[in-house]
Amino acid sequence: MRILRGVIIALLVSVLLVAGLIVLMIESEPVVDVKAAEQVADADTVHELLAQLESSVSDRHQGHTITITTQQFDSIVGFLQRATPDFRGKVTVHPDATRLQASIAIPVDLFDSYLNVDATILPANFLLLDEVKIGDLHIPGHLAVGLAEWLVNRRTKSDIATQAREQIEKVSMTEQEMMVSLRPMDGFLRNLNEVKNGLSVDQDDELRDLTAYYLRYISFQDITLADTPQPAVDFIRLTMKRAAQRSTPENAAEHNRAAILALAIFIGHHRVANFVGDVQPDADKALKPLTPPLLRGRNDLARHFLISAALKVLSEQGVTLAIGEFKELMDRAMGGSGYSFVDLTADMAGIEFARVATSPVHAVRVQQLLSEMHDDDVIMPPVDGLAEGLSKDQFIEQFERVDSDAYLQEVAKIKARLATVPLYQLEDN
Repeated sequence: MRILRGVIIALLVSVLLVAGLIVLMIESEPVVDVKAAEQVADADTVHELLAQLESSVSDRHQGHTITITTQQFDSIVGFLQRATPDFRGKVTVHPDATRLQASIAIPVDLFDSYLNVDATILPANFLLLDEVKIGDLHIPGHLAVGLAEWLVNRRTKSDIATQAREQIEKVSMTEQEMMVSLRPMDGFLRNLNEVKNGLSVDQDDELRDLTAYYLRYISFQDITLADTPQPAVDFIRLTMKRAAQRSTPENAAEHNRAAILALAIFIGHHRVANFVGDVQPDADKALKPLTPPLLRGRNDLARHFLISAALKVLSEQGVTLAIGEFKELMDRAMGGSGYSFVDLTADMAGIEFARVATSPVHAVRVQQLLSEMHDDDVIMPPVDGLAEGLSKDQFIEQFERVDSDAYLQEVAKIKARLATVPLYQLEDN
């Protein structure tokens, strides 16, 4: 009886502790309230950050200092906000500290509730957190870093998180920039690769195997050896026709998912395979057509379309569209292709294509329609009259930002064109 009473008391204490922590962490108002459209205004500056990161990997035997500006921080956080509406973030850089703030809306029917996180990084010859606040719960910085490190190491069954922390040689700041000095990355990257290869993760083996099958299938077709660019719709038609032959009404949606992923790997970019698994027959040579397939006469639109379709299969629509939009904002940089509503149309069409093709209600019908497709109009609306190649100054002059009336009108124009495509008129319910 005493043992039972002790167990009950221990359970009650545990429940009270958890409840107390929840009360401390959850708040009724967000601490961050910024507009993502304003944050992503300088997305073109992220090119410079990506170049630094690429250099640290390619020149891995040398130390590097990565400089991150306030504009780059804002752009990255703004992208996250447009991809995840329940998230709000803000980064403030000063010479004596960099403050990271985030507010995450928690779905509760009765009242508004938010998880507010506030962390401060200090200048030091290592990663130094002053304090982490989650609501009214205050956690010492060294404890927060140690806990995160322990969790990652435990999950990966390695000391990779410890190695990552030790890669940081120095953190310093100015009024608008954070500088992170890194030790040579060679050893860390080799260890990271070993961890990745040995990490046991939940993976859809059936989807991986089906994707590998359709990738091999399309690569064996005569069209892939044509010495002149071929229509992307012909590749899609052949693959979806094969999916119709191999699937049943019960698993047609899954076969369509795999077919889309295979086409995205084959035509879009071979690195899409990283999200699916080991699907290439030869790990050292990615399969691809001899000449680049075309959509509306352009290879870039074929790639935009299929990569967006694949991202839709692998993620949520909001994330997919945010990725396409952010990429266009980045392309406004000097030397980039400029902001293109034509490319954005291909992104949005790819999302719609994946939506109907992977719908259990319409998967078989989509297979039938695509098996007879010979025209771009079946999957891609006209793109004439849409603005593209806009520099940053031109974009600002015409559209100001990505939530302006002018910008939203242009997006509405694209949506209206998509609505005229019969395939995309299919509703999920």
